[in-house]
Amino acid sequence: MIQRFSILFLSLLLLGAATGVVAQVHVKGTVVRSGEPAEAVEMAAVRLLNIKDSAMVKGTVTDREGRFDLMGVRQGDYLLHVTYVGLDPLYQRLHISGSKTPVDVGRLTMTEDGVLLGEAVVTARAVEVQVKNDTVEYNASAYKVAEGSVLEDLLKKMPGVEVSAEGAVTVNGKEIKKILVDGKEFFSDDPKAASKNLPAQIVDKVQTYEKKSDLAMLTGFDDGDAEAVINLTVKPGMKQGWFGNAFAGAGSRGRYDVNAMLNRFVDDDQFSLMGGINNTNNMGFTDFAAAAFGGGPGGGRHRFGGFGAGNGITSSGNVGTNFSKRLMKDLTVGGNVRFSGSDNEARAKIDRQNILAGDSTSFDHAESASDTRTRNVGFNLHMEWKPDSLTQVIFRPEFSYGTTHTDAEELTHTLSGSLDSVNASRSRSRVDGHALTASAKLDVSRKLNSRGRTLTLSVSGGGNQSIDNTLNRSDTRFLLFADSTETIDQQVHNDTRGYNVRGKVAWVEPLGHSNFLHLSYRLRRTHRELLRDAYLIDEEGQYTVPDTTTGRNTRSDATEHRLNLSFKMVRPKYDFTLGLNFDPTQTRTVTEVAGRTLYDLSRSVVNYSPTAKLRIRFDKRTDLRLDYDGRTEQPSMTQLQPVADLSDPLNTVIGNPDLRPTYTNSLRLHFGKFVPDKQSAFIFMAGVNYVLNDIVSRTTTDRLTGRRQTTYENIDGNYNLDGRLIINLPLPGKHFTLSSMTYARYGHSGGFIDGSRNTSQATVLMQHAGISFRSSLADIELNGNIRHNRTRNTLSAGRDLSTLNYGGSAAFTLYLPLGFRLESDLTYSTNSGYTDGYSQREWLWNAGASKSFLKNNAGMLRLKMYDILRQRSNISYSATATAIRYSEYNTLSSYVMLHFIYRFSLFKGGANASDMRMPGPPDRGGRDRRPRD
Repeated sequence: MIQRFSILFLSLLLLGAATGVVAQVHVKGTVVRSGEPAEAVEMAAVRLLNIKDSAMVKGTVTDREGRFDLMGVRQGDYLLHVTYVGLDPLYQRLHISGSKTPVDVGRLTMTEDGVLLGEAVVTARAVEVQVKNDTVEYNASAYKVAEGSVLEDLLKKMPGVEVSAEGAVTVNGKEIKKILVDGKEFFSDDPKAASKNLPAQIVDKVQTYEKKSDLAMLTGFDDGDAEAVINLTVKPGMKQGWFGNAFAGAGSRGRYDVNAMLNRFVDDDQFSLMGGINNTNNMGFTDFAAAAFGGGPGGGRHRFGGFGAGNGITSSGNVGTNFSKRLMKDLTVGGNVRFSGSDNEARAKIDRQNILAGDSTSFDHAESASDTRTRNVGFNLHMEWKPDSLTQVIFRPEFSYGTTHTDAEELTHTLSGSLDSVNASRSRSRVDGHALTASAKLDVSRKLNSRGRTLTLSVSGGGNQSIDNTLNRSDTRFLLFADSTETIDQQVHNDTRGYNVRGKVAWVEPLGHSNFLHLSYRLRRTHRELLRDAYLIDEEGQYTVPDTTTGRNTRSDATEHRLNLSFKMVRPKYDFTLGLNFDPTQTRTVTEVAGRTLYDLSRSVVNYSPTAKLRIRFDKRTDLRLDYDGRTEQPSMTQLQPVADLSDPLNTVIGNPDLRPTYTNSLRLHFGKFVPDKQSAFIFMAGVNYVLNDIVSRTTTDRLTGRRQTTYENIDGNYNLDGRLIINLPLPGKHFTLSSMTYARYGHSGGFIDGSRNTSQATVLMQHAGISFRSSLADIELNGNIRHNRTRNTLSAGRDLSTLNYGGSAAFTLYLPLGFRLESDLTYSTNSGYTDGYSQREWLWNAGASKSFLKNNAGMLRLKMYDILRQRSNISYSATATAIRYSEYNTLSSYVMLHFIYRFSLFKGGANASDMRMPGPPDRGGRDRRPRD
């Protein structure tokens, strides 16, 4: 009987298995966008839902042709659901019966979405990184940030993106010069205005690429003035009305943070108004005044390099507005107006090991303090006019003005290599200054026929001036000599001014099918002046006695020509450009002291360089680029002045009027590949720079006094190489993603150590890797990093330096019922190979909790604790052939902050404030867990 039962059970099992196999089919189809002709929709999310409870049964995304396949579908009734950002979701009932396979649902047509904000379905894993020709695109929804976060917080989570303590954004090794919003400039050339103010919740995609200049886009030929930019695409539904956010925070230790932003995005028109105040080191705009004066006392002439932004504790306020408006069909006007101010308190400890000839060294130690106040105002405009289909006119005026006031004090002493005291100094300074810049540029292009013949004219010009008055007092004792105290008590007036004008004409001539010849001529004239008057104190305590050892006037004029002839071939799968630059440059430098001409030197230099650009498009997601060009850079006014600057008794600087312009040859390689079905991205970049007439410092040191004298010389043969590999790889399933960035750099630099010729070799190796996990209950990120630096010098092999920095971080967000959320992040940093007192072993732990409330969860309360373990430090390190420098600045210590955050909106079609939130994690049925009305 048991045998019969076994046979019957086995038969039923085999029958069930066979029936299951027969009943499984695969469903296929094609998704297109409505229009003539219809366009395939790539990366549309396709889900097969159980018609009873809407639970997801199968899911996939469409390929480049809009096709999809759902494998292994059993018999039954389903709902086919297709979504894509910017298009209306598509639903279709589907009945699977019998064994017919495949089941072809045919062509599914999606239409434009009127208001996307009502859509609340997260259909599949968000694609994190894509490569689209020359653009790297990050999907904002794939990176979780806390409520109330700004764009900077979102960028920090993206592979290949770095944000410095000063707020500078670097993507794949290139500093971002502009941030665009839907292709329109947001506060022009001030990326901090967007990164530190725009709410992260409005961002749909973050696209990074090199934006060509206006002139290059008009001619179609690269002029070498491309700049790295970020373009933010705003969630489509947010382009239909008003939205914004406001938050106010108060914390322990007197911390406060108040900010508000109002936006109106309607079709092609944009308007933003923002403002805020805080004392949490969040400078909302670039500090033009600090940049103009070098960020430190005396216009950056401080012995140890001044007090950079981001160091110390800063209180700041800002207000600004940005707009873009299409006034007529053929005229668009955009621009911004901004005002900001900051007060910075910086305290520093700085140690420097000076590398001298013969394996000798000396050591400098300084303790310094500065209080700096800056105020900035500026505006930028951009007007684009297309009077007809063949003509385009672009006009850009700009203006910036800033003031600064700095009080600084420094105590220093120098030790010999045997640690004997050589000198001791105390200095105080007060700086009051103001600076302004103004410029304008006009580009006009006219197409002369339908085949591509184009004539383009460009005219630009601008001027700048910075004036500072410095009170400088120092007392220096030379300890190896009796009665050798040297005192400087002077007032210095610096007036730095200049202007430049530039004109360019370009002609593009079509040669056959998709071939073009480009001929251009550019003339640029630059005039710069540094007028310096110095006065010593008289018997009545007034600064009236002229100091001829410091005062001088220097003028420099440069005339640069560039003649370019290029050929360009454009094909569907590739294009390349080959050209030649002819660059004559004439310079003249005149220096006067006490009304007498000391130097009057003229020089002519001619450089030739080929230009070459190759781009191969293997497919829409695989791109290879190879670029070569050359560029000229003039020496600075300080480098040209041949009169000794004696304002610092321990550091004398003498310029060299014989300096020639620097010419840099650059070769860059970029390869990007995105695999849609695996959602993986691979990016590789490499480059080499070879410099002719590189300008280097030549410093000699008096070992008995510790005095240093610095001048400048040209050196040929300096070069550097670098490479970077970025990989983003989702793991099977829908929760884990791996990311990796590998970086290497080698620099070969000729220079001088204590007046003798030296070659320095610097190597940097860095690896970063991370894994992220997303689910309905939590988001978790784990990261690790290691960085190795090694510097070797031919003159001081015994003073080679090798350091190692490594650490890791972990962050998690836990989603709880009733709108509660817990978040925490922990970062560990340590190093080895550093001098005593600068070793680091640091645990930084931040944690917080938040609760959403009000209608549509428009409000939120968040309590967050920063640096709970009280281990935050601000240590930095740099190494050159002549010195190893360590610094430690004061920084924000542990504090607690309570924030109230409020989001508001008024959209066409009735969308509400809750739609500003980043998409929440999907539950097991694939539905968004955001609270609904």
